[in-house]
Amino acid sequence: MIITPAIFRQILKLSVCVVLFWTCSENRDPLHIIFRNAWNARDPVYPLQMESKRRHNIPFTGICIHYSGFSCDMDPRSLQDYQILRLGYPDINYHYIIDKRGHIYQGRDTLFFCETLHKTDPYIHLCCISDMKFSSGSWLPKKQKNSLKEMIRYLYDLYNIHGKSIFFYDSTGYEDLDFM
Repeated sequence: MIITPAIFRQILKLSVCVVLFWTCSENRDPLHIIFRNAWNARDPVYPLQMESKRRHNIPFTGICIHYSGFSCDMDPRSLQDYQILRLGYPDINYHYIIDKRGHIYQGRDTLFFCETLHKTDPYIHLCCISDMKFSSGSWLPKKQKNSLKEMIRYLYDLYNIHGKSIFFYDSTGYEDLDFM
């Protein structure tokens, strides 16, 4: 078989595409999210209150990171029970929850806003199960922090969030958080 210049150019283009694809991909494992049914989540208990929080195609513009304020050993179902039974929320008040082992759990459906002071809070809310009491000075164990970073990257891509807006929520409100 004779390789003509036209065939050679096609082979060269294909080779360049394969090399670019390979070098641009980070060869990461896909993000593993534990869905609500796998962690035995309750269904939302106040459907009308949930419906009032529907996003109606309003895009997310950033990510808000919370910590639970409870022991690192708390599970998502216990956190959901507390928020529904004690705080009166219609469902867990975070879109995703990350435990100390780095497991990521699906929380409130992203079709709905979370309960905040603002009626239309355009942020995806993440919660790290943590009491923030670590002797090392770090606010998260390494596995939890790594999963949080991966989750943020995933959400930036999934929701096309521009500006990489990340906020940390505490009792004083939103503060910039830059650890990426």
